[in-house]
Amino acid sequence: MRIASKEFVIKKMTELMISPKKKYSQNFLVNLDVVKDIVDNLKEENIVEIGPGLGALSEEILLRDKNLLAYEIDEEMCEHLEAYFSFYKKFQLIKGDFLKNKFVLDGEYDVVSNLPYSLTTPIIEKVLLSDNHLHNFVFMVQKEVYSRLKGTDKKDYSPLTILLDYLGGLDVVTKVNKDQFIPAPNVDSIVLKIEFNEHFLSKSKKEFYKFL
Repeated sequence: MRIASKEFVIKKMTELMISPKKKYSQNFLVNLDVVKDIVDNLKEENIVEIGPGLGALSEEILLRDKNLLAYEIDEEMCEHLEAYFSFYKKFQLIKGDFLKNKFVLDGEYDVVSNLPYSLTTPIIEKVLLSDNHLHNFVFMVQKEVYSRLKGTDKKDYSPLTILLDYLGGLDVVTKVNKDQFIPAPNVDSIVLKIEFNEHFLSKSKKEFYKFL
């Protein structure tokens, strides 16, 4: 049974006697096709995942024999992840808040995340402005957040919109109906990808963003 299934999520929540936590915006993806679409866009051998939850994306990444470094803030999820992926030598877990942890990596990485609604902007900023050698950033957000990031409405056009365009621009990977999650959120989601231009590796992006 794969993690990205209603059967697994319900079974595991019952076993662990847990429920999704609103404060962490936990909505567990239960569509394996969407999981595969997301991981198909991760090209590097080294992957960073922010907020794996039960590990639907983690499982697919590890099954493809990639190195996975995961950041998870929920202690109950950490216990589950450590136990479930204990046989994978290429799995490393950092317990705690991604925003409060150092994000300094050796080598080249792709980053993937199902971003919590309330922390979308801070996490995107931390990933974009890091000095790491990142090639692709694939992330899921609620649909209206995409419009805000793209600045389709003039009032939403922001420094972050300009930075995203400067570093590579946003591409749509796939759209995800709200009924593909447990629990179902109030709105549909969308998976986005930014493939960084060469100048992403330049430290000048921090000064540029400060100027914006």
